[in-house]
Amino acid sequence: MAVNQSEPSLKALEEKCQLLENQCSEYVRALERTNQRLEKEIRKQKRTESRLKISEMRFRKIFEHAPFGAAIADREGSIVLANHALCRMLGYSQHELQRMHFADITHKEDVDADMERFRQLIDGAIDHYNLEKRYHTKQNKVIWGSMAATLIHGRNPQERSILGMVEDISERKRTEKKIIQSRDDLEAVVAERTREIQSLKDRLQAENLILKQELAESQSYGTIIGESHPIKTVISQIELVAPTDANVLIHGESGTGKELVAREIHRHSQRQDNPLIKVNCATIPKDLYESEFFGHVKGAFTGAVKDRIGRFEAADGGTIFLDEVGEIPLDLQSKLLRILQEGEYERVGDDKTRKVNVRIIAATNKSLLSEVRAKRFRDDLFYRLNVFPIQIAPLRDRKEDIQLLATHFVEKLSRKLNVPPPQLTQANILDLQSYDWPGNVRELENTVERAIILSRSTSLNFSAMQDFALTDTEPRVDRAAKPQNRETVLSADAMQQFDRQNTINALKQCKWKIYGNDGAAHLLGIKPTTLIERMKRMRIRKPSKKASEAH
Repeated sequence: MAVNQSEPSLKALEEKCQLLENQCSEYVRALERTNQRLEKEIRKQKRTESRLKISEMRFRKIFEHAPFGAAIADREGSIVLANHALCRMLGYSQHELQRMHFADITHKEDVDADMERFRQLIDGAIDHYNLEKRYHTKQNKVIWGSMAATLIHGRNPQERSILGMVEDISERKRTEKKIIQSRDDLEAVVAERTREIQSLKDRLQAENLILKQELAESQSYGTIIGESHPIKTVISQIELVAPTDANVLIHGESGTGKELVAREIHRHSQRQDNPLIKVNCATIPKDLYESEFFGHVKGAFTGAVKDRIGRFEAADGGTIFLDEVGEIPLDLQSKLLRILQEGEYERVGDDKTRKVNVRIIAATNKSLLSEVRAKRFRDDLFYRLNVFPIQIAPLRDRKEDIQLLATHFVEKLSRKLNVPPPQLTQANILDLQSYDWPGNVRELENTVERAIILSRSTSLNFSAMQDFALTDTEPRVDRAAKPQNRETVLSADAMQQFDRQNTINALKQCKWKIYGNDGAAHLLGIKPTTLIERMKRMRIRKPSKKASEAH
């Protein structure tokens, strides 16, 4: 019985053992599989670690040998790594720098701005920033650096760090400082010379105004044109006197070209690069002569709202041309004589004596010697002005020049009037040479201009010229009593009256329109501003509507 009971127990035990063995085999196989996976992960991790080490080595190599300064700081700002370039830049060893806070090497005036940006970077508000700041070197020198800071992310915010790259810009800053200093020095120089510049500006403005007035009044002939003996004599005299500083007195009737001769003398003189200032003494009101000649100071008289230089001061270093010099009032001639003798004058209302260096060229259509005898012109002034007299012959005494002059005026005025140049025939020349030309070259130019305007074809007509000249456009000339003295100024008045009437005719034809291609200025071949000045000078005003309706 005992044997029979043990056999089942052994069998059960064997079965249990077999089950446990099977289970253990399963566990072993599972462990083997797990181990294989772990070994694979370990190999993968080792490869990753190897690559990280290689990458870190490369980074360190680049970091260490970068041509610019570089440092890594922890989230507190302490330097944990610094490269060789930064050490050379600041004079510290790596060991010294890696025990310092970045604020320790930053100029105290730049620390706050740097710290503010650093905190924003650590907090993740920004991921980089650039800043130009000053650094202290170990030798206690101050250098400028351009720093670029970048956030290096860690596995968590506590592991964040900062990479800073620094370029030494001290030389650039020194250059900028020099530029700023040079600019400041230049501004100081400019400030010191402000008064001088303002004075020169006032003088240039005055010269500009005077030259504009001259341009509005001038009748430019371009060059001296002619082959007659009187013209050749004048040219020879110009060549002789121009290089000198001698005063010149030009005699000649109105319209003969006295101003042109004066300009040629100046152009060939040693003063040619300095101004030539023209003064028409016949057009200056008597009470303004002194102010026009010598200038005035603010408040010198009613209307003197600011300082103004005179014509002599504007001509300093150059030439002044006194046209119609015989019209200068007797009481002012002594002051003019003083400038001639001593080069000194005073502005109206000013006690300061000023010096001036000018050459005087005067012109007259009067007999100044007769004026001296009549006690209307100082003899000492006359002899001072008449150092080198030049006599310009009237056009009637050099009619061989008329063809050359007329040809020149046709070409010049055709361009001015923007019309094709008409043909100048031999009959035209004979018509022109048959006239006495009391207005001389100026009258010839005006006649040619009028003929071009009136021309309806390619030819000109001067046959009715004398009849036209004797119309009511010159009411102030008494043709019945023709003057015997050819030095009278009646012909000049007549020409002035003709110019006035011609201007009025142009305005009427253009319905008093000044500007534009259909305006009177275009018709006359002058600038609108010149026409406006001419209207003011000639006292020409547009008639009112009532007056127009009455006509």
